[in-house]
Amino acid sequence: MTETKQSETNESNSKDITLNSKREFHQVQTSTYWLPKDEEEQFRLMAQHSVIKDLFGGNILSSVTKNLDFNKELTVLDVGCGSGVWLMDTICEYPKCKYYGCDMVDVINRKLANFTFNIGNVLQRLPYPDNTFDFVHMRLFVFGLREAEWPKAIKEVLRIVKPGGFIQFIESDTEIPNKNDDVFYDTVVAMHKICKERGQTPLIGRKLEGLVREADNARVVEVKFATLDTTSNSSTAKRMVWNWVELIKGTMSSYGPALGLKDEAEQKKYLKEFRYCLDKVHGSFQAYGVVAQKTL
Repeated sequence: MTETKQSETNESNSKDITLNSKREFHQVQTSTYWLPKDEEEQFRLMAQHSVIKDLFGGNILSSVTKNLDFNKELTVLDVGCGSGVWLMDTICEYPKCKYYGCDMVDVINRKLANFTFNIGNVLQRLPYPDNTFDFVHMRLFVFGLREAEWPKAIKEVLRIVKPGGFIQFIESDTEIPNKNDDVFYDTVVAMHKICKERGQTPLIGRKLEGLVREADNARVVEVKFATLDTTSNSSTAKRMVWNWVELIKGTMSSYGPALGLKDEAEQKKYLKEFRYCLDKVHGSFQAYGVVAQKTL
């Protein structure tokens, strides 16, 4: 089953809200990452990947594919590879490249051709020599890095990319909406509250370009903004509605207190209202893609 069909099946099968109070989270004490790492989360990440791919017109932005020949044996790294969904998709598209992935935990449950996994934390020294990779992909660290940690993370990925090589960052950008009388507004306000408590910012997408430009060995070659109206009734919008609801479900241990939801009954009622709002009233998803080339 394709990723799109799988995610649409998930969406259609989730008409009745169910909550799992036994979600599995990582135990890396130095990290502020607060999303689950279990199988339910892997399905959500698959749907999220398909949405981002649709919005940006592919897995790799045009400024990269115009400058690198992915039909050759390029070395490609996915930092924070998670379930490996971006890697699996990109391997199918460009099978001649050599692929590497790193994350704080190993949740990739299948063997991939031309692929090597390593445990690694971008805030520490990643297990790769300087100037190793032709292309580095890093996506959705919005809930994994404190705002003050971003310069260090960018410096580390620049260390491991080859001079003349490229890094692609894609990050969401969730602004508190002007429309302040619905459940989507309440949810985004809660997100900002939770992130602030962790030193994070949901607005990291719009700040990425400036952070990369501050590095002394990087040149920004592309900035792309993508936005999606969840009420548009497109296939992509429907997948994003499902993804939004699953995101909040998976982190209800954080969102529940932030939203003042006292028990499971209130949480289920809220999630149904949230889903309806996203589908029929008001909802969105925004992200920025930034491509940088390491200077010689």
